[in-house]
Amino acid sequence: MSAQHPAPQHPQYLEEDEIDIRELILPLWQNRFKILKVATLTALIGLIIGFMTPTTYTATSTFVPQSAESGGASSNLGGLAALAGINLSAGGNGADIPPTLYPKVLASAPFKSALLDASLVIDGDTLTYRNYLLNKPTPAIGLVKKYTIGLPGLLISSLQGKKSEVINETGISPLSDEEFKLHQAIQGLISIESNKKEGYVTLTVIDGDPKVAAQVALATEAVLQDWIIDYKIKNAKAQYDFTERQFQLKQKEFFALQDELASFKDRNQNISSALFQNRLSRIEAEFSITNAVYTELAKQKEQAAIQLSKDTPTFSVIDPVTVPKQKTGPKKSLYLLGGFFLGFFLTAGYTIVKKPVTSFLTSLQADPQP
Repeated sequence: MSAQHPAPQHPQYLEEDEIDIRELILPLWQNRFKILKVATLTALIGLIIGFMTPTTYTATSTFVPQSAESGGASSNLGGLAALAGINLSAGGNGADIPPTLYPKVLASAPFKSALLDASLVIDGDTLTYRNYLLNKPTPAIGLVKKYTIGLPGLLISSLQGKKSEVINETGISPLSDEEFKLHQAIQGLISIESNKKEGYVTLTVIDGDPKVAAQVALATEAVLQDWIIDYKIKNAKAQYDFTERQFQLKQKEFFALQDELASFKDRNQNISSALFQNRLSRIEAEFSITNAVYTELAKQKEQAAIQLSKDTPTFSVIDPVTVPKQKTGPKKSLYLLGGFFLGFFLTAGYTIVKKPVTSFLTSLQADPQP
């Protein structure tokens, strides 16, 4: 008598998975026309927003920060200075700012304030970047956002009214609301990216006017380079200024003693007394000491000047700023596709969760109260 093998049984979870997949796909298929209609509507809304968004142009500049310390010129200069008795290894070297920190420099409040003071020439008139941003008309999409999404903020600010100024005992003056908004605007219009591998920096400026974008890019490049140079040569500049002041003081003292010694010799040409010799020896000793200090300060001054030149970085511009010709935004196709997929997935998600959520709420209402 042959043994009977039990019939194979399918796992329960496979059946449950098939039921779940059917419950997911069936509502989507039944409401496919509704989903497509909503997706088409949101796509049209996205396209309208794309047309309402103002046109933008992008001006760029690519440069490579370089230091005068690198290269053979520095070693040759050091050899020539050594012949004059000047040691270039002494003195304070300024600290380098790596290009990766340039975005941090751009985000700082002092840098933004300096950039807002930059001059622009627009239609023959000269005005600061600050005044340009303040007088720039608000686009239609900005007004829509202001009175829709930003309406609660407007109501809250109008109810609060103007806050009275509080005296800051720390001595740090806070930014005004207008200045803060300008700083926020700069942060969205200007960006800096650094390539760690290649070592170059790319500056990007976006604006609705191509000529303004180019001018702001040039101004940002100049302010950034001046800021980097000032930071880099801070120590060397302080050393040079101090040596220069000491040199000027000692130079006056040296010239005065030199004239005093010459005058003393002229007045006592035929006198050879011991008192004269003592007086002459004291003046000559003082003159000799002053001369030695004066000569040493002259060497230190030249050394500080060479160190200042060494520490001053240079910037090799690879791709200079030009007035952009092509529009860089808005990309209306992205608005169209984004609106379509947004409406599609939102409607599809609503269609999938509608039945389970309704069933769950119905079961809660049907349960007896304890």
